[in-house]
Amino acid sequence: MAATSGPEAQQPTGGARRYWRLLRRFTGASAVATVSSQLVFLLSYSLSSMPILATVLGWLAGAVPNFLLNRRTWGSRGRSGLRGELARFIPVSVATVLIAGTAANYAETLALHLFAESATPRVALVWGAYLGTYLLMFVVKFFLMDRVVFPSHRRHEPAR
Repeated sequence: MAATSGPEAQQPTGGARRYWRLLRRFTGASAVATVSSQLVFLLSYSLSSMPILATVLGWLAGAVPNFLLNRRTWGSRGRSGLRGELARFIPVSVATVLIAGTAANYAETLALHLFAESATPRVALVWGAYLGTYLLMFVVKFFLMDRVVFPSHRRHEPAR
């Protein structure tokens, strides 16, 4: 096999193209879920909800569109495999909300010490911890969605 140079060398292979396509679609699905989740979290926390309650409400607002959109991203359709996909998605999603809830709770403890008299910086710090958790989990969740939650798409790939 000869080495290629020029524009052909910069073209991604079939497998790489597939991952870039999945990553773009996963990013879009994550953006929709994140906006839903963040708005509900921010609204409920700023209205004096406890951080854990705001986290659970935000998670619920994001988890449903996240599952549905990612199911389409990985090419799952219909009822075939739905139960197994849900059974694999729920632990990933619950682990993420537990991490986010823990981060928000610790951030609130810190924020109450730092900003006891001012709600705005307190809300900003707690929200930052919640959002930061989801940003960090983005890469982990992409890998888990591809390898664990929706692995059946690999059966439909052509052999090389």
